Amino acid sequence: MSRIYEIVDPAYAATCSDVTLCSNNKGFFKKLADELVSMAEENEWLDKFENTEDCDKVRAVFENKTLMDALNEVLSRIKPLFRGKDARVSQEKRLAAVACMQDEDLTKCLALASQAVLRAPMSEAEDPLDNGVALALALWVRSEVLLKLNRPKAALEDLKLSLKERLPARMRAQYYWRMGHCYKGAGEPTRAKVSYELAGRLLGGDEKLKQQLNNDIQSLDYTVKPPVTVEKPSIKVTGGAKLNMPALSKLVKIAEEEQKGRYVVANDQIKTGDVILVDKPYAACLLSDYYGSHCLHCFKRLSDFEDEAPVWCSRCSAVAFCSVRCRDEALSTYHLFECQFQDILIGSGMSILSHVALRMVTQAGLETSLLIHSKHIKSDLKTVEGSTLNDIEGVAKKSKIKSRKERLNRSKRALKSFNEKEATGESETKVDNKMSYHEKLEFTAAQIYSLCTHSRRRKGTDYLKRVVMSIFLTECLKRGGFFKYCVNENVNKAEQSICELITQNLQLLQFNAHEIFETARVRQKISSKPVFVAVGIYPTGALFNHECYPAVARYFDGKNIILRATRPLTPGEVVSENYGPHFLMRTLKERQRSLACRYWFQCDCIACREDWQCLKQMNSDTTFLKCPSSECKSKFRAFSNCIPNECPKCSAPIDKYYVKECLENVKKCCEKYQECAKLIEQDRVEEAVSKLAEVLDTFHEHARPPHRETHIAQESLRNCYAAAGNVYTWKENQ
Repeated sequence: MSRIYEIVDPAYAATCSDVTLCSNNKGFFKKLADELVSMAEENEWLDKFENTEDCDKVRAVFENKTLMDALNEVLSRIKPLFRGKDARVSQEKRLAAVACMQDEDLTKCLALASQAVLRAPMSEAEDPLDNGVALALALWVRSEVLLKLNRPKAALEDLKLSLKERLPARMRAQYYWRMGHCYKGAGEPTRAKVSYELAGRLLGGDEKLKQQLNNDIQSLDYTVKPPVTVEKPSIKVTGGAKLNMPALSKLVKIAEEEQKGRYVVANDQIKTGDVILVDKPYAACLLSDYYGSHCLHCFKRLSDFEDEAPVWCSRCSAVAFCSVRCRDEALSTYHLFECQFQDILIGSGMSILSHVALRMVTQAGLETSLLIHSKHIKSDLKTVEGSTLNDIEGVAKKSKIKSRKERLNRSKRALKSFNEKEATGESETKVDNKMSYHEKLEFTAAQIYSLCTHSRRRKGTDYLKRVVMSIFLTECLKRGGFFKYCVNENVNKAEQSICELITQNLQLLQFNAHEIFETARVRQKISSKPVFVAVGIYPTGALFNHECYPAVARYFDGKNIILRATRPLTPGEVVSENYGPHFLMRTLKERQRSLACRYWFQCDCIACREDWQCLKQMNSDTTFLKCPSSECKSKFRAFSNCIPNECPKCSAPIDKYYVKECLENVKKCCEKYQECAKLIEQDRVEEAVSKLAEVLDTFHEHARPPHRETHIAQESLRNCYAAAGNVYTWKENQ
């Protein structure tokens, strides 16, 4: 199979591919992989390896004694390496927080108290320092800071957790007294009174303290009610969800062609502003740079949580969670195996994509991972299971599910679940909960492992590096107890299967993963920029093909990816997104080089075919009008003093009055773009989105791109969309 990247720029392509595997040259992995490649080139073994079938490549590396001896020499030194708990450090941070509280620097105080919480060993750990209750004491101090910061609910959560972590009995009176303060601040006077009364029973004979407590009880205002928490409305696809692909709108469908593979096209008229996709990640990982500022599990900023404070991992101190729920979900799945090797994984220099490849295994566990391997790797099944297949139009579907009975049963379960949801009005979450966690992963894996890997276009050098990375990650899993419940005689086979699964993950992630971002805005300024905090693989979102002039804009709500239309589309038109190179910012040559070397394809979108100018070179006076014939997709350049007699494509006659009317409408659209810009300046974002969508639809009724003012308006609309997702506002001096 032809390799377009070798024709365009093979050296740059090799660099691009290496970065998806190992993004930090300071780590040990890059040097190790290069040395092993050099060894493999001897005796032409690498050439033979390149021609080996994919299903046999991992085994071929295992059977190469020279390579494995060199690799095992490195792997033998792997051992748990992570930032553990330290009672002394926790005590130092706690005392520093207390001192800082006296200086009334509460922001710094909270940071120190949170560090004390995260570094404290669990209460059951035997530690003479603080009598083994360092965590309880750290939580106690942080609850006081939170209360001073007028965050009573967060303080209350810390209080409850401190009691679970064996807060000393001598502090129980103060405990209930502070709990009363928390309930009072939270607008729950009845509970506050109960807590104060409990504190009074434990105070003993200190009359002065009892009088203070009585004053607190008398100060309770029973007319106060708890503040109403307004939940952020969930984002739903326009026109209802597809029966077999709930992440996708009914306005679109999946098509398939030999050269393009599967892609998304309009199934109905799509208007600007329509939500086309709301998809959850199959697997996602937070960038290590954000371990201290974001929840490891849900990726939300820890500072965004008013009613909760960062929660600790029971083993390591390098990460934080926004809640006990997120922490427990992480510990019950992936973090249990990744936690103890965090520093060695980061130190290896491996990319975030390599981490996601590992996460796809650790989140599933050994049993489910082996099941996924047997169904989608060894069986050569490269298709989507069940009813999803029925949505694909185009080339004949040659692939078949291993068990037709199993496929039908899965389809029936999925359809029954969806129908129950429609009938009862249940949320998607409630329906999903009917399926167990591992069943969801297994079901979604069918979509994930049908995504392209371009393995036939992959050079032996690149493939070998990915196998080496897989062996390294598998060894970490082995030493972390991932295979401990596997029967001894099956361990070697299980290790090879997991290695093959990770290798497949590394290949498909290269072309299908999405960077997850939050929109950072400067307070009291319009400007904003995306900040990439994580990477994920989205089973349905990965089906959207690239165009340099995309039809949708993407943003993120939590972990969910949202795709929303930035221009109208008619049935049959491709619903494309953008993988990075946009015609407004980069020339045709730059885009083609980037796409060929990073994604291994040559873009043939309209912006590339017609070689549209970048925004800086674009002329504001140039307007293309649509052909008068509703059946023709062609356009013509409009000049008031030079009007063509007929359409250059379909020969439909062009009337000068038609041209005049269209140009007047385009002019009105440009005026309305300016009105929308003023709305954005006034931070009236929702109103701006509504009006921009309406004006853009009007423009496309009369004209065609490229059109400078329209593209600027579309970029403004994209920024407005992002404002509805993950947003972080910081001060100018930050």
